[in-house]
Amino acid sequence: MSGSPSGTAAPPEVRAPANPITSGQLEVALTRVASIFGVLVALQTVPALLSQIGAMNSAAGLATVVVLFGCLALAGLAAFFRQWTARTFALFAVVYLLALLFWQPIVAGPLPGDDAPWIYYLCNVATGFVAIAARRAWWVAAAYTVAVPGVITWVRTLPSGGGVSIDKAVLDGLYCFFLGSVVLVIAVALRQAAASVDKAQGDALASYSEAVRHNATESERVRVDALVHDSVLTTLLSAARARTAESQALTARMARNAMRHLSEAETSFPTGPADIPLTVLAGRLRLEVAELPAAFDVHMRGLGEGSVPEPVAEAIVAAATQAMVNSVNHAGGGSHVVRSLKVTAVPGGVCVRVHDTGHGFDPQSIPVERLGVRTSIIRRMEDVGGTATVTSRPGHGTTVDLEWTAPEGADAAGPGEWTA
Repeated sequence: MSGSPSGTAAPPEVRAPANPITSGQLEVALTRVASIFGVLVALQTVPALLSQIGAMNSAAGLATVVVLFGCLALAGLAAFFRQWTARTFALFAVVYLLALLFWQPIVAGPLPGDDAPWIYYLCNVATGFVAIAARRAWWVAAAYTVAVPGVITWVRTLPSGGGVSIDKAVLDGLYCFFLGSVVLVIAVALRQAAASVDKAQGDALASYSEAVRHNATESERVRVDALVHDSVLTTLLSAARARTAESQALTARMARNAMRHLSEAETSFPTGPADIPLTVLAGRLRLEVAELPAAFDVHMRGLGEGSVPEPVAEAIVAAATQAMVNSVNHAGGGSHVVRSLKVTAVPGGVCVRVHDTGHGFDPQSIPVERLGVRTSIIRRMEDVGGTATVTSRPGHGTTVDLEWTAPEGADAAGPGEWTA
């Protein structure tokens, strides 16, 4: 792995999170409110459905009722468990539109009086579900909100839809259109507001990160400036004024002290840190494992005489400890969860793997305010020129790979003989 001359990688730019916290919370709220609304409307539809059951074709009508209400129940479950909400909401909307288009074959005879068909009452449930499912593709929801009331208007003029006049059918269609439009406008406005909040939060985090880096650079510059001013410039001024043997001897001593201070300042930078043997690194990891409440199978391979710089060792220990703590806190318990820690020497560096067979998670869904993975693991390794890879899926466990290899041209100790 190539690196900077100091052996550390430049800090990565702050990226917008894959799952912004405000937008994510808004989507959960919208889906749950829409599902509750759908259930309440479905309950109000039951009396009309029972009164019209005799006018429906038995086979096609029963299939329509089962499929439509089944999709509605599936959408409610998806909203409750926060899984596949967009797909299930879209599925109900598609099934509803198909039921309207084939309404005449579904119903065998005319409805009594000018009663509205029971499916009419679910119109705004379907348009609301599309507004939720379409998300950023608002034009799809807008087209659906226009199309469905138009089909409703046509159905109302049929004998199986009540056989009402054109004027009354148009009024029923406009009613559905206006309600669906209000829901769509509210959903779009809320999403735009949430996106603005997330952007402001991302900009604030980026500004904070940049300020931290500038503060560290400025602190180091002030320290070096003070050293140069207090030691080097004072020595040069004394040398310029030295006229006697005593003053010249004093200037020489000051020059030696200034050179010593500059040498100490150079060694205090992260360009030449002390090396930590891989065996010592492994021992520190074993101590961290011993402090955890859950058991980890520890495997050490090929450590030999290899070593890494001290800042790298500190970063690896801290990142691996964070990964193990995350496993203990979030992977679940019981005998079915197996946890392991593996330390392996690689040419010019070391690789540490933390693995468990627990619940797993979606790395792309980590909210921006959760820093355990993003900062304590990934960013920490990147700051010392290493890499951190988090591999996980819900239900398939989690693997965290930490790897560091010496920059090109550096004298890194290689691994020793492989041992079991």
